[in-house]
Amino acid sequence: MSRPLRISFNNAVYHITVRGNRKEKIFYSDNDKRIFLQKMDQTSLKYSFLCYAYCLMDNHYHLFIKTSLGNISQGMHYLNASYANYFTAKYKINGPLFQGRYKSLLVDEDNYALALSSYIHLNPLRAGITKNIDEYTWSSLLDYLGKRKKELKKLDTQFILTQLHNNLARSRTIYKRYILENLTMDFPVKDIYRGIALGKESFIKRIESKIKSVGEKREIQTTKYFNSYSSEEIIQKVSQAFNLTKGEVLKKQRGNLYRQITLYLVKRYSSLSLKEIGKIFNMDYTAVSQATRRFEDKIRKNNKIRIMVNSVLELLKN
Repeated sequence: MSRPLRISFNNAVYHITVRGNRKEKIFYSDNDKRIFLQKMDQTSLKYSFLCYAYCLMDNHYHLFIKTSLGNISQGMHYLNASYANYFTAKYKINGPLFQGRYKSLLVDEDNYALALSSYIHLNPLRAGITKNIDEYTWSSLLDYLGKRKKELKKLDTQFILTQLHNNLARSRTIYKRYILENLTMDFPVKDIYRGIALGKESFIKRIESKIKSVGEKREIQTTKYFNSYSSEEIIQKVSQAFNLTKGEVLKKQRGNLYRQITLYLVKRYSSLSLKEIGKIFNMDYTAVSQATRRFEDKIRKNNKIRIMVNSVLELLKN
């Protein structure tokens, strides 16, 4: 299978994700994360990167970056190689640290910067690592909220904050409120073009034009940047996660949390219409939307439920 097409041009903006090989940890300590940020600053200086947001988790990381010189491949190779050299030497580890190459998604920064930065900053909360969004040290959120001196020197919070208000203190308050109001925010999967770009129609046309201008002959590999799943896959993984039968998962019984989780995931992560979902769960299509909205409120308020949902998502990704 050919590699996904990498598109580079001056001032291109990307969402980058990198995971540990076999989903193992790439950071064993806070100091490892600190070293990574130092490597990121070195990369930014060497390759003229600008970071809009980041989040470091134990087994993966997210970057939202702008590349002034259209050199994303060179810069990411330098960053990952320099950190991997440090990590494998320190812990005497053989074999690759990262799971293949990095994933990259071109981003329409004018229309998606706010939503994408929020999605990145909410990672620790969705994973159940923290209960309060402003307590996690290893993302850029605290910088957005003005709660510390920047850990990453080449971090630009102003691009997004100034979109919210001219007054910095006011924009920080608005940003935090936006995050709190969107705790269940999913990635805007429907606006992703062929696994390579996230943007409005005009942005996608620009990307298509750039592909044609460089004479790209091979077929663009359509990849799932964020996966969608069939209803059967989701039901099977819910059953697996909680050691239940399909009948127990779908049983129409008041307070059946597993049915609620399944309904929420099918609506969020499948391509089925509301009517099709309603048939599976034996309910009217209007009730599907109402039920999922109520469940989203539960996710916001209940960390245990959030962890349960994420445990199923982890199984789906395997």
